[in-house]
Amino acid sequence: MQRQPCAERLNYRSMRFFTLLFAGALLAPLGGQNVPPPQSKEEPPRFSGQVNLVTAPVTVTGPDGRLVANLEKQHFRVFDNEDEQVIAGFDVSYLPISMVLCVETSGRIEGLLPQIRKSGILYTELVLGESGGEAALITFDGNVNIVQEFSTDHDKLIGSLKKIKPGSDATRTSDAVWRAVRLLRARPDNRRKVIVLVSESRESGSETSLGEALRDAQLQNILVYGVRLSTAKAKLTQPAQAARDPFPPGVSARPLPPGVVSTPTSQVQARVEVVNALPYIIEAVRGVKNLIFNDPMQLLTEGTGGRMQAPVTGGGMEESISRIGEELRTQYLISYRPNNLAKGGFHQIKVEVAWDGLKVRTRPGYWLGPVPVQN
Repeated sequence: MQRQPCAERLNYRSMRFFTLLFAGALLAPLGGQNVPPPQSKEEPPRFSGQVNLVTAPVTVTGPDGRLVANLEKQHFRVFDNEDEQVIAGFDVSYLPISMVLCVETSGRIEGLLPQIRKSGILYTELVLGESGGEAALITFDGNVNIVQEFSTDHDKLIGSLKKIKPGSDATRTSDAVWRAVRLLRARPDNRRKVIVLVSESRESGSETSLGEALRDAQLQNILVYGVRLSTAKAKLTQPAQAARDPFPPGVSARPLPPGVVSTPTSQVQARVEVVNALPYIIEAVRGVKNLIFNDPMQLLTEGTGGRMQAPVTGGGMEESISRIGEELRTQYLISYRPNNLAKGGFHQIKVEVAWDGLKVRTRPGYWLGPVPVQN
């Protein structure tokens, strides 16, 4: 083989040396500090019209309200836009849970923060359990902060909750849920993905629309559970701003249902107006911008198949968290491949069981087709 002349080899080596030197200068840390790579703005995923497998979490309760377990695949029927489907998957195993706890820290609920700080052990014991559950913590007011990334060390969640402090009066609920979805979408598919939203039922200041947050949670098969906080109760727990209930003891704001004893819990529940959220859920995932719905927590929980709790006392919060954990441990996961994908729009899911008197709750449906993405 003919060797290159010495001058040519020297020229090649010189060019290579200066090239490496220039590249090293670009990659070298500035001022002794590690310079992080530029972060691109995270864009919401675009919903494609292709749906291969639909998963529906199903909760069954009896006439007494108790959860019904031990049902089998043949006891269920699934309908998609009234077309019966073939059940492809049926899971009743206790899959480990990946939970994002989203806690409001606005100044309006400052009086409830001591109670929330003490609730960490309830989530680790009653929701996550001992089956390899992991948790992350997000706090939100005028800002949305990831306080703790996912960890199986439950003491970290307890410790992080103890350190939360009140902030501004804004409540960026949609942004917090959207961020929680981003954390959960990276978790393995063999985990139950759950968001527990501890907040007032209000929204102010978010850049993400409520419909976008809901749609993204549906796409990732994420359940949203809500523990609704009361601003009125927060004020009552602050001695300097203590105020009396305008209604005397034993007198409720509106007549209670027959047979219901008048208690502080039943009085508050009687004042809550129950609205059929399904039409609003459909409008929200369609991307309707002028959607008016005064209860974002109801929209998020019902729209994903979860449930909203409204504790009134300290014991009520423990009971609410216990109910969430119990429901997650007795849910059925039913999946199917839709046989009617030719029709776009909102596909409503309906699940029936073989016995009368049982109540079935699942996610209301999913959106098939492109939706507008806000810039």
